[in-house]
Amino acid sequence: MIVYPDAFRVHRSHVDAAGVLHEWDDELIGEAWGSGPLILSWADVQADIADPHAGFCVAVHEMAHKIDALDGALDGTPPLPRDWQRQWAHDFQRCYDAFRADVEAGRHCGVDAYAAEAPEEFFAVVSEYHFSAPQILQQEMPEVAAHLRRFYGPPPFAAAPAPAH
Repeated sequence: MIVYPDAFRVHRSHVDAAGVLHEWDDELIGEAWGSGPLILSWADVQADIADPHAGFCVAVHEMAHKIDALDGALDGTPPLPRDWQRQWAHDFQRCYDAFRADVEAGRHCGVDAYAAEAPEEFFAVVSEYHFSAPQILQQEMPEVAAHLRRFYGPPPFAAAPAPAH
């Protein structure tokens, strides 16, 4: 694990289908490398600790990516027994598609819109909600919440209501 004091910059590059090289810099608060380290911003970890019911947790988000990649594919589905994997994929895809449609239509969602970026981000973001705002996840996506309870166990804040902000 690598911990930076604050957000960190990463240089990115990508060659598109036309062979054009695109380069840019990203500012990140966390990153998980498939066969490398977990990288976190300490300032953001501290912010998550200070407000544990906010629905955000960079450490959980990046660890979910590491778990997701254990089966060799970063696709929003961690290694599961075959029957459960089929049901997971069906339920998560249906919820992801509906969530993405809501985000694209500008409808209010109780879950962070970043989850609409890709199935792997959806898994990482809903994992954050499982641990830090399970009531919101249960209300917004009960099927996903049920899978995550089975996968991770009961969320730590499930019995206690989140404080008012």
